[in-house]
Amino acid sequence: MSIPILCHVFLILFGGFFAIQLTFNSKKFATSLRMDSPQAAQALKPAGFLMGGNVLMLIVTLLQIGGFERADTPVLLAGLALFCAFAFIYNMGLVLKVWPTFDGADHDIKNAIRPLIPLVAVIIYFVTS
Repeated sequence: MSIPILCHVFLILFGGFFAIQLTFNSKKFATSLRMDSPQAAQALKPAGFLMGGNVLMLIVTLLQIGGFERADTPVLLAGLALFCAFAFIYNMGLVLKVWPTFDGADHDIKNAIRPLIPLVAVIIYFVTS
């Protein structure tokens, strides 16, 4: 199995995990982000559905279902890379106190590093393909 396909599968598994967590376990996920209101948990559900849609598109391009080819994968991954890069920049701004957090507490570094995981996988995909 080639490295781009392994990155593809990793992104499907990683994105699928977060899609399931955001969709079905959004209350606990919101608590880990220090958002204690019930509205915050409900607001994360659409993000789970969007991530699930992205995972489904990655599955379709991996298995080449219905006219989609692996040549369509770089477009999906470029969008994912942009999203992860902007999320990392924003979260690092919160960690470094460039922007204030919504509750005034310190922002955890783990939340800033989390977007780097799929970003590194996308970079490895583009370098090796």
